[in-house]
Amino acid sequence: MPMALKADISRAARADGTEKPVDLVHLSTQTLGDRDLEAQVLGVFATQAGIYVEAWKAAGGGEARMRAAHSLKGAARSIGAWTLAELAEQAERPGFADLKCLEVEVDRVCDYIRSLL
Repeated sequence: MPMALKADISRAARADGTEKPVDLVHLSTQTLGDRDLEAQVLGVFATQAGIYVEAWKAAGGGEARMRAAHSLKGAARSIGAWTLAELAEQAERPGFADLKCLEVEVDRVCDYIRSLL
């Protein structure tokens, strides 16, 4: 399924209140159904996500901030955290100022991950 279609599905699920913070079907596809690998990937994500946000905040702007947001975006997409990936994509752009929204979504995804592990 192309990523744009997954993002459309995610937006529709968000609109009707059924969206989960992580698309577990996507994650299973990425890990070829290996449950142990899924747990490892989710654990690494939960650790790294906060590091990326802190790096974004510590960067004064420019290239370093863009790299931190880009890393978060890629990590979020890899596990199927579509809403977080969209916010991280926005954070890549100069002038992004909704850090609180980004942090809330990181917390939501990580809380969901902890509930699974």
